[in-house]
Amino acid sequence: MRPQIPVGPALLGAALVLGLVLRLAPILLADFPLGDGGLFAVMAQDLRRSGFALPEFTTYNGGGIPFAYPPLGLYLLALAPGDPISTERWLPLVWSMLAIPAAYLLARELSGSRRAGVASVIFAVMPITWAIEGGGVTRALAFALFLYALWRLTVLLRRPGLRNAVVAGVLFGAALLTHPVVGPPGLASAVLLCGFRASRRGIAWAAGSAITATLVIAPWLLTVVGRHGLAPLAVAAGAHASEQPIPRLLVYGPSWLGALDLVVALAILGLAISITRRDLFLPAWLLILILVPGGEGRYAALAWAMLAAAGVWVVLDALRSAGADKLFAGIGIALLFIASLLSGYQHFYPLGSAVRAAAVAAGGSVPPDTRFGVMSDAAGGDEALLDWFPALSRRISAGTYMGLEFASAKAWNHALQDNHMIQAGIVPADVDLLFVVRDGRATIEAPR
Repeated sequence: MRPQIPVGPALLGAALVLGLVLRLAPILLADFPLGDGGLFAVMAQDLRRSGFALPEFTTYNGGGIPFAYPPLGLYLLALAPGDPISTERWLPLVWSMLAIPAAYLLARELSGSRRAGVASVIFAVMPITWAIEGGGVTRALAFALFLYALWRLTVLLRRPGLRNAVVAGVLFGAALLTHPVVGPPGLASAVLLCGFRASRRGIAWAAGSAITATLVIAPWLLTVVGRHGLAPLAVAAGAHASEQPIPRLLVYGPSWLGALDLVVALAILGLAISITRRDLFLPAWLLILILVPGGEGRYAALAWAMLAAAGVWVVLDALRSAGADKLFAGIGIALLFIASLLSGYQHFYPLGSAVRAAAVAAGGSVPPDTRFGVMSDAAGGDEALLDWFPALSRRISAGTYMGLEFASAKAWNHALQDNHMIQAGIVPADVDLLFVVRDGRATIEAPR
């Protein structure tokens, strides 16, 4: 007889296959990065032009934005050969795939191998839209590093020692060097883990990890603070806190893809079971990650998946006596896969080639200091268009707020207000021309 593969690793293998198919399909259908990514493409080009020394400001959207964004993902994008825009089409896929083993390893530490395998499958079919978009060159990498860091912290709390403390600290530091909102959910998760799982010795070594993480980020942090002060970092860490995570979570579900209602139902079952059994870590972790400032609930995906996995085991135990557990598992995975695939095709889309060409042409036909108002027939405006227009046109977009959180809260809010006005047809006085997209076609119009 051939040796059987343990259930947990076998499910991880299935998760990797399912996750790759779901993430790769929309990328293969596109000829441009999905969603956003213009800001990061320009910043990568800035790094190349500076010889990889950290610039003081980025040239994005007319310049003036401090180059205070955590730079690890940007350096990796800049170091990749070829055009950063082309790289943004593929690199987020790599980082998003690396998050799946991280989810399995952390879940295994928290709940055991078999349940971790189920959680990894559920996690894999929640593609997390923001991770494979062009902007995922930083967001997806930060999320993967966040999960690996928590895994190593959990190992450290179980086996306190120098090596585990250094590894956990380096991973936390790398995550902090990748995305500005990692700090609050990372700190909250670490404190919660220490509260639920740590001995006094474990807490002492966890403090050593915190010191290591601080040493990792210190050179970058001191450079940025010396140039721009703490204000840009403080504003950026909470710039997205106004996006109302709880209402969005209730509407879209844990993956932000509305078709995955099955995950929500199973997670609620798992939540009820966990509370009944007084196993409160996952409920507490889920709540904290939803509420933590700046996190938008994004980092709660694994908590949802683990709770759903707990719900799966409850259902399997109930069905096992009738011999229907394998059928349930097969039907459940098929439904999750199909729902994820259909939702993915509905959500993931690149900026159209005609609009991109029009943006490039618009920039080449006007003086460098021309200010555009970018208007779209999409409800509330098209965030991808707002992000990409300055990168493609090399001109200023009055309503583009991406990156301005590092300038000041006033600049960020002013750009948001300008965008709302432009989409409503009210053109600010300092806008010279309108770049208008209707039904996928772009025109340049004079303000009325």
